[in-house]
Amino acid sequence: MKILLAIFCLFSLAVSAQPNFGVTKKEAVPCYQKSADRSKQRYTEWDCGKIAGVVDCNQKLEMGADGKRVVTSSQKMPFSGMCETCHMNGILERRVTFVDGFANGIDTTYYKSGCIMVIRSHIQGVESGRWTYFNDSTQIPAWEKTYEMGQLEGPQLTYNAKGDTLKLENYSEGVLNGLKITYDSKGGRNKKANYVKGLLEGPFLLYNRKGDIIEELNYKEGKKHGIQYYYYDDGTLLRTENWDMDSRNGESKTVFYNQTLQSIENYKKVSPKPMQYVSAELYACPTKEVAESLGQMLYEKKTKAQVLDSLNKNSTITVSAVRGEAVDDNPILKGNRLAKGVNQPIKSGKLYYIAVVNEISTLTKTEVREGAFEERFSDGKVKSRAIYKKDVLIEEHVFDEQGREIRTFGGTAASGKEDDAMPTSPKQKKEKKKKEPKKKEEPKPEGTKPTE
Repeated sequence: MKILLAIFCLFSLAVSAQPNFGVTKKEAVPCYQKSADRSKQRYTEWDCGKIAGVVDCNQKLEMGADGKRVVTSSQKMPFSGMCETCHMNGILERRVTFVDGFANGIDTTYYKSGCIMVIRSHIQGVESGRWTYFNDSTQIPAWEKTYEMGQLEGPQLTYNAKGDTLKLENYSEGVLNGLKITYDSKGGRNKKANYVKGLLEGPFLLYNRKGDIIEELNYKEGKKHGIQYYYYDDGTLLRTENWDMDSRNGESKTVFYNQTLQSIENYKKVSPKPMQYVSAELYACPTKEVAESLGQMLYEKKTKAQVLDSLNKNSTITVSAVRGEAVDDNPILKGNRLAKGVNQPIKSGKLYYIAVVNEISTLTKTEVREGAFEERFSDGKVKSRAIYKKDVLIEEHVFDEQGREIRTFGGTAASGKEDDAMPTSPKQKKEKKKKEPKKKEEPKPEGTKPTE
């Protein structure tokens, strides 16, 4: 009887050990549930203080005088061991291991909800390994970074709240190296580029919301180089530019949507040359003495009205404005180095000028306008044509929509409608004006009749 009873008990245990396929498996408790449950309790059980040898980071430790190592508050000695802190609701905030005052190994920091905030990795206080930062409650990663002895290394990822990739970057020894792609909030790609040792190299692509390329730029050693393409929103060509190491060099061309010409520009790369640009008021004086008196009065903060009222009684002074103009392009200021405020008298022709500079800047010019510039109306008629030589306008013709010339500079106004063929250089213009020599008539043999 005892043997039968033992066999029955063993059988009962075996049956109870079989899986119950009719019962749904219990779902995992959300990470924030612990905080929600504690909010209903009057007294909270703390997660800290339960592990022997683990000290309170805030009470027992502090940052050392060097700002690098964590030391004990009592003896000011570099700390080795583990410390922890808790949120005010008793939930663990973090546990960190220190070796000789430096964070070492993998540690986790938690939100007040109890969900993971960030997982870090250190070797003797230096970032090394993968770091992951999470969104609260959803626990979807916000970003993932990988370090190698304090420097970013390899792929780095940033995500949106849904977990879709917002940005992918590749690093080597702490600088961008390799592919970089960014995405919009809906997951569509908006930029794609390649880097070599921190500098842009090769194509740089910009996309619209539909995924069509609207800019296709090319780089070399971080500088624009080669042909640059710009497109309408549906991918139809809009503009091309020629660049040489961050300077425009050659033709830039813009077309209407139907691919007819809208404008042409020509540039030439030049050696870098610093140029001063100013916004100023120019006071023209008949003599140097008047200019010096004027400058002194302006320096003493006298108003323009006071100065002119005082000096114009005996001398005529005129005032003109210069707005954001290059000093070397202004015939009066050319060759002078100016400073902000009232400057010394400048002689130009028979007059002396006082320049009161309001704004001043120095830019380094690496390109100049050189050759033909043209702009057209949408119906194909010419709107303007110009010729530049070393960034100086030599000739310009401006037309209205009916083809009538309404402004001329440096040349002879066209009679009637504009000529579709424009000289592309001063030399070509001169050659166009030359008359063809008259052909000499060959002598006719005697007895020949004149041609009727």
